[in-house]
Amino acid sequence: MQWQTFLDAVNCKLRNGRIFQEIKRNRRSECEVMSYLIGDPDVRKLMLLWLQEQLQSRESKSSSKAKQLKDLGNKEFQRKNYASSIPLYTKSAQYAVADELSIAIANRSAALYYMDNFKDCLKDIDLAINIGYPKKLLYKLYIRNAQCYIKLKNRVMAEVAIEKVEEIVNACNEISAEKKDDIFKEVSLLKSLASNLENIAENDSSRTQLCQRPDVAFESNANFPFASAALDCKYTPQKGRHVIANRDIQKGQVLFVEKPFAFVVLDQNDSSSFCRHCCHPYGAVPIPCKTCVGTLYCSSECLDNAWSGYHKWECPGAQMRMGQQIGIAHLSLKVLLVGSTTEDKERFNEVQKLVTNIDKVSPDDLLVYGITAVMLTMYLSMYTDFFTTVDLKKSFADKFIDSSIDFNCDVTTESGKQLYVSSFLLRHTLQLICNGHAITKLSLDAQENDKVATVHQERIATGIYPAVSMMNHSCDPNIINSFDDQYLIVKATKDIPAGGEVFNCYGPHFRRTPRDERQEILRNQYCFTCTCEACTNPELQYFLERFSSLKCLECSGAVFKISGSLSCFDCGATPALNHNSELREAQNLFDAAHVCIEMENDDEALNKLKQCLNIRRSILYKHHQDIINTLDLIGKVYAISGRWLDSISYLEHVITGIGERFGTDSIELANELNKITDICLPYLQEETNTRTKQYKNALKKTRRFLDHAKQIMDLNYGPWNSGFQEIEKKAQQLSAILRNFNI
Repeated sequence: MQWQTFLDAVNCKLRNGRIFQEIKRNRRSECEVMSYLIGDPDVRKLMLLWLQEQLQSRESKSSSKAKQLKDLGNKEFQRKNYASSIPLYTKSAQYAVADELSIAIANRSAALYYMDNFKDCLKDIDLAINIGYPKKLLYKLYIRNAQCYIKLKNRVMAEVAIEKVEEIVNACNEISAEKKDDIFKEVSLLKSLASNLENIAENDSSRTQLCQRPDVAFESNANFPFASAALDCKYTPQKGRHVIANRDIQKGQVLFVEKPFAFVVLDQNDSSSFCRHCCHPYGAVPIPCKTCVGTLYCSSECLDNAWSGYHKWECPGAQMRMGQQIGIAHLSLKVLLVGSTTEDKERFNEVQKLVTNIDKVSPDDLLVYGITAVMLTMYLSMYTDFFTTVDLKKSFADKFIDSSIDFNCDVTTESGKQLYVSSFLLRHTLQLICNGHAITKLSLDAQENDKVATVHQERIATGIYPAVSMMNHSCDPNIINSFDDQYLIVKATKDIPAGGEVFNCYGPHFRRTPRDERQEILRNQYCFTCTCEACTNPELQYFLERFSSLKCLECSGAVFKISGSLSCFDCGATPALNHNSELREAQNLFDAAHVCIEMENDDEALNKLKQCLNIRRSILYKHHQDIINTLDLIGKVYAISGRWLDSISYLEHVITGIGERFGTDSIELANELNKITDICLPYLQEETNTRTKQYKNALKKTRRFLDHAKQIMDLNYGPWNSGFQEIEKKAQQLSAILRNFNI
């Protein structure tokens, strides 16, 4: 049974009993809440049943499955389908036990070699050697090692590998004399190839410099870890802890670069392609945990650091697929485990001092979080050596710099230890509800027939960043968050004067979410009522409604309902408008156009879309989302047909509307600018008559679009970001065209 289903049933049972009533009356601390749950025999019995069920259905290493997958990989390899063989070898490695792992990795290295992926091939060769590849076959890996370095024009490393081949073959009695002769012939050929090299190894310094993680502006802050020296963390009873600029900050300056105390990768979509220790994409050569199937890393270093720091206690749970079921509690467990092994006391205390809102969270939610804490505590006790190997006093109690947090548990008894740990788990869950950060990456979406692609943010993990958590919320923030692997980078999106507060957005932004919905989200999750300017300024309160408004007959402004009656936001007119029939007709035309597009009847689709656009422009506010959608689809159909200039003319109107709604520095606008350049560049490259006025105008527009997109991506992300680099590549393509023009 899935955890959420089981949890709902247990919660329903307990809500009618004594425990829930006790929690409602007494919830001054996490320890008090957990004292009602952790020792209750009925609760423990239910948790035991669920854990035993998960144990029985766990996914474990399997020699037979590893062999089956390896054989499938070998078949693809023999057919020279190297790209198809690699994921099969990876899967084989995930299920492999002992020596099977090194063989699967070595086979994968061979496929990588034949795909000319020499760097990843070398990485796999080193891994296979380090994890015990059979000694009598080691010469094969060193031959491949030498071949890679020859391809990479690295003479010194090729010669080192060749010497190693000779050393292994001469020392190995299991290789026949005839076989040794064949190997030495191959070695002789490799020596000849290596001797002709000038040892000019490939140089990645330019790319490394481009992608280098930024430093904070004004140097690091000695009193505020991970923050710029331009920031101070202050406290007032009204605002709590918050961040103030101690000098003028300019738009675009980096204010925080913070590594998370802990994070967990989400088990969905493509998020499994990120290292579970550093969140770096592991590409074609992930390294599997030696004990569980589903945990993958980008390097041996990450694997080793994860195991010693926390994964040795996570691993049984990974086999039981617990992380996929328990939501934010997975990160709570990770925070606990990392906290037990960290030697950074300052960082440990930063996490412990994050707010919990225990006095504001509903008793129903506390019960749910508490039940989950009991289950995780029992899991650690039953399926790991956490309680027998971790000294709770040394690993937790002694790290506190003051007595502001004291669970007052007797950690010399088994029951006291479990109460202590479960209290931490509950505390971390409460902290993460209002302090967790989504870790995101930019993803590219493109349908099969599309000539343009759409970029969007995809959530891949959740982390806890204590320093960045000090910022208060505004629905109109003056910073933007972006990520470089696990690192959170915070940049100013507006000029911030000395003495001004630095505001983050906790999720609901005034350009994306209506005011009443924002207020509800913030009250439910963060337990406060927002009073930022976007929520209190009458001109901004109904900002988003403008883009779903009718058109005012008096001034062409935005007409929408306020307090039950229509009113123009711009001129104050109160018209009586009823355009229901026209709106239905326009929607029917729009839907019919989609059908035509699917049937590849582009001309008929354009005819219906233009009729739809005429209706919508006559009755809707000029930047209404339906008008933007119609313009966008017309531009898309023209692009599919290869009518580039027509497509550009419609997409330019989309850019205007997107800029009006999301702002001139928004990632949404960068996306539209990026999209239109996907249309501009093919036209500029394919058009043979380059002396026309329209061609030169298209050149100027393309340069302007790319410059603006690059400016936005630099502000929101930076040169290290893949989206920025993609725009930079387009700019280089345009520069090659512009060399022939004096523009």
